[in-house]
Amino acid sequence: MKRVINASLEQTQQFETEKDYQDYILSLTRKRVKHKVLDKQVQSDNTVIVKIVKSYANYPVDESLK
Repeated sequence: MKRVINASLEQTQQFETEKDYQDYILSLTRKRVKHKVLDKQVQSDNTVIVKIVKSYANYPVDESLK
């Protein structure tokens, strides 16, 4: 039998504007989703590219997100 000890999801996402990015982060906070922004880059066309790690399906997370 196996058991999930912890689970997280690493994503690279692109947002059209800084406001879209801020709204997304605010929604994660409101939903109490543990998350950590690893890298954020604003491109010349004002799009925002973000690498983020967030908890997955309410499983416990490893020490990096606590």
